[in-house]
Amino acid sequence: MSDNENDTESMLKALDDFLNHKEASPKLSNQQLDALEHYLDSHAAQNAMHMEVLDGFLCALITSPSPVHAEEYLPVIFGGKMPEFKSQEESDQIMGALAQHWEHIDSVLKRNDEYYPFLYADPDGKCSANEWAYGFILGMDMRRDSWKEMVEDGKQNQEGLLTPVLTLYSEYIPEISGCQPIPAEEREELVTKMISNLPRIYEHFEEAREKNRQTSSLH
Repeated sequence: MSDNENDTESMLKALDDFLNHKEASPKLSNQQLDALEHYLDSHAAQNAMHMEVLDGFLCALITSPSPVHAEEYLPVIFGGKMPEFKSQEESDQIMGALAQHWEHIDSVLKRNDEYYPFLYADPDGKCSANEWAYGFILGMDMRRDSWKEMVEDGKQNQEGLLTPVLTLYSEYIPEISGCQPIPAEEREELVTKMISNLPRIYEHFEEAREKNRQTSSLH
C-alpha cells in the first residue's frame, strides 16, 4: 500500500471515529446528587435503597442481557412501591435524577469506558464496595436466568467477569456464605477488577440486548 493510500485510510478512519463519537451523558450535578441521596436516606424506614446500593442495582440492570422495564425496577428502589411525592416538583427532581444517572452510566459503558461507581468510604478513605455488590446482585436477580451462565463461571473461575462482585457480595452475607473478611490489599484489587470488568460485562451481553431490542420493536 502506498503512502497516499495509507494517508487516505487514516483520514477516513479519523472521520469515522469523529462522526460516531458520542459524548457521555452528563453525570448528576452535586446539587442533584445531594437531593437524590437525601430523598433516599429520608425513606430508609420504607427500605428505600441508599446511593451505593442504587448505583450497583442500576449497573446490573443496564448491563443485563434481558431488559427490565421501569415499572418493574422503580418500586424496588423505593422499598417495594412507588413513593407519594409531596409535589410535582419533587417528583420531577427525583425521577429526573434517576433517569439522568441511568443515562450517564449507560452512555459511559456504551463507549466501552470505565464507569467509576458511587462507593461510600470509611473514615480512612477506604471503600468496602460490599453494598454496591449487593445492589448489583439485586439487579441481576430481576433476570436471574439470563445471568446464570456468567454466575456459574464467576463461581468456578477466579478470572470470571462476575468473580469480584460475587466475592464482595459473599462477604456482605457471611451468615449465609461463611465468607471470611477480605484482606485490605485483596479488597483493593477486587474493587479495581470490578470496575474494569463492568464495561466487559456490558459488551459481553450487547448481542443479547440487541436481539431483545429487535424483538420488542416487532411487537
